[in-house]
Amino acid sequence: MNKQCEKSFKVLGFAAICALAGLIVYIVTSVTGYLAASPVNIFPMVAGAAAVVFMAVIVLMGAKLSGTAVDVMMLFSIVLLLYSFYEFVIGRVSLAADVYFIPVNYPASEATALHISLAGIALYVIADIAVIVAAFMKRADER
Repeated sequence: MNKQCEKSFKVLGFAAICALAGLIVYIVTSVTGYLAASPVNIFPMVAGAAAVVFMAVIVLMGAKLSGTAVDVMMLFSIVLLLYSFYEFVIGRVSLAADVYFIPVNYPASEATALHISLAGIALYVIADIAVIVAAFMKRADER
């Protein structure tokens, strides 16, 4: 396998790990603590899981796939991660408003949920940037 190809797969593997960790943080903060009683939006979970599956397929079977298939799966991964990121942020705007802009009598669990969510959001951003970087790396089939 080519060194450049291995590098892009390593970057994509790192992105998949970050996306999976961000997905776990989303699920944990959505069903426990301050947000336990609120309804859970399943679409970011499905989109995040699909993005991780696409990235895993590319990493595990990338050498056997055509360049077009890899490009399409990377594009889908980017879009799905951005959608998950968007829904994650939108779901936590009310927490940020309560904690940072109306800092009167909010429970400590609300601040904890927000700060853990910010870590998950950062993981999604890192994953999306890593997939974008991997998409622009040269692969062996492009020569």
